Amino acid sequence: MTEAFSNVGLLKFLLGLPAMKDLGSVALLALSKDAEGVVLKKGDLLYADEYLNRHLYLAEGEIELASDDAVLQVIKAGSDRAKMPLFRINTHGLKANSLKDAKFLSLNESTYEHYISQIKLDKENQQVSSITYQVSNDEAILIDEVRKEFNRNEVDLPSMPEIALKINKAVQDESLDIKAISMVVQNDPMISARTVQVANSAMYAGSQPVQTIQRAVQKIGLRAMRAIVMSVTIRNLYTAKSPLIKKRMQTYYHHSIRVAVISQTLAKKIKGFDPEQAFLAGLVHDIGVMPLLIKADNHDEIKNNPELLEKVIDDLRAIVGPILLKQWSFEHELILAAEEADIWDRDIIKADYCDIIQIAQILCEMLGGKHIDAPELKELPAYKRLELEHMNPKLIVAQAKQEMNELIHLLD
Repeated sequence: MTEAFSNVGLLKFLLGLPAMKDLGSVALLALSKDAEGVVLKKGDLLYADEYLNRHLYLAEGEIELASDDAVLQVIKAGSDRAKMPLFRINTHGLKANSLKDAKFLSLNESTYEHYISQIKLDKENQQVSSITYQVSNDEAILIDEVRKEFNRNEVDLPSMPEIALKINKAVQDESLDIKAISMVVQNDPMISARTVQVANSAMYAGSQPVQTIQRAVQKIGLRAMRAIVMSVTIRNLYTAKSPLIKKRMQTYYHHSIRVAVISQTLAKKIKGFDPEQAFLAGLVHDIGVMPLLIKADNHDEIKNNPELLEKVIDDLRAIVGPILLKQWSFEHELILAAEEADIWDRDIIKADYCDIIQIAQILCEMLGGKHIDAPELKELPAYKRLELEHMNPKLIVAQAKQEMNELIHLLD
């Protein structure tokens, strides 16, 4: 099961890993000295519990990452996910099932941490300024520990499935080949079913129902397709164990859908904005909540304390969200929406998608959504930048409500 890498092949592979790009030659040679190759035949299993002191990277082949007999994701050699450690958090019970003959690079964790710790600290100081918490000392220490773990890359941020990555890149690159995208979508039964359902919903009412993926994608468009893929992806990124976290995940997901639909409705009425891009911005504006809930679900002090959970989310989501969207290669305007969605006094010249998200969040309150600690709607700088003086807020919400309820039903 153990096999050596050639010296040249090993160094080449190490230099291709994002985490290694800032390491010097001494560190790389030290890592190489302790490195091992791990080989699996098709059908073999590899258990995380057996590699608690090692970092594993998939160098060749294809594997399923699973927990409790549930497949979390498929990882292919050469993909962005393969360039990250195979097991990164919550390792107990995780396993890799080899779908093809596979080879892993195994690195000594203590050697890695010795050389990379200073780089992590430097990045942390650059990324995050100090935060003042209105909490007890013990809670403040706990929240600060969680913040540091995210900024040291010690927390396993959810990886976007391959299908979502492909569609995301195709739309951004304007490689709008509907036939090719349809073939990708067909490989995922859940997304295929949701695509056809949405294409035949009231949102895209037409004379005849569509029955093929290609016709469905043609009907709703690639940007909408991207939004649907992201909706399904976010909904299925993680299955919570704690009842509190499970309930909070559902609240988060439904809030994101509501903000997305209202944002889309607003964008249809404002010149210069793409409604589908506004939908996606609304969908991911609170994406930082997801990794925090995953972290909390495995942290006894947080998952059993609703008040502390909300404090962790309020303090850290605007930090974690942009980190995740950068990892997922999202556009700057969407990353900005996740970073500044709750900065109500943003001082910018030209209206942007984040402005739309801010208005949509406030309008969500009319539907019984969570209370937003924000200025009055007409006093909001975003409201003035978007020139919404002619807008009837109740009418906007009424127009969005039917689509919202239907979409939640379809994607749930």
